[in-house]
Amino acid sequence: MEFRASIEQYGKIVHFSKGQRIYQAGEEVKNVYYIMEGLVKLADDAKDGQTVTIALLYPGNLFGFLERFNGEIEYSRYSVALTNTKLVAIPIEVLLQQSGNSIIEQSLVLTLIKQLSEAHELIFVHSKMTVEERLRWLLKKLAKDVNGVLTVDIPLTHEEISFMLGCSRQKITMYLNKWKKEGRIQYERGNIQLLHIDQPV
Repeated sequence: MEFRASIEQYGKIVHFSKGQRIYQAGEEVKNVYYIMEGLVKLADDAKDGQTVTIALLYPGNLFGFLERFNGEIEYSRYSVALTNTKLVAIPIEVLLQQSGNSIIEQSLVLTLIKQLSEAHELIFVHSKMTVEERLRWLLKKLAKDVNGVLTVDIPLTHEEISFMLGCSRQKITMYLNKWKKEGRIQYERGNIQLLHIDQPV
């Protein structure tokens, strides 16, 4: 809360609508972003044209600074608002000038640790799990307790889920329909309730 309360003095609040790109790959790094509300994804396009989701970012996360800290002047990936999103845009030069600020340094370190941990987890998931296991893992990761029921209330399309898991949209649809028929989940309009998702077949 201390960081959130102080971060606004270094930048300005900006809003992005669901599906809107925050910055493009190849664009000059001008701002670092702090998420106040919403969900953001970092993504890249593979050589075959397939979109690959690199990371999901939540309120409290900073993003858009790694390239500059690595000596690059352009973003290597692009970012998209997955929901209506409220950010603080901080000029990169201001952030660099504040590098001795203990609150900012602590937030940067925590962000890096979290992103590194999630990257390692994602590598394990993609290398060791089947598509069905990956889908179960992702839904449980995104779910929150709503009146005693684990619920994913993020409006993700089947295609967006497929980008995150590195598989076809058809497989995502197949497993979600299968689980719904078996009573493992209940979903409509992007809201997914995990009823008995871990129940053995």
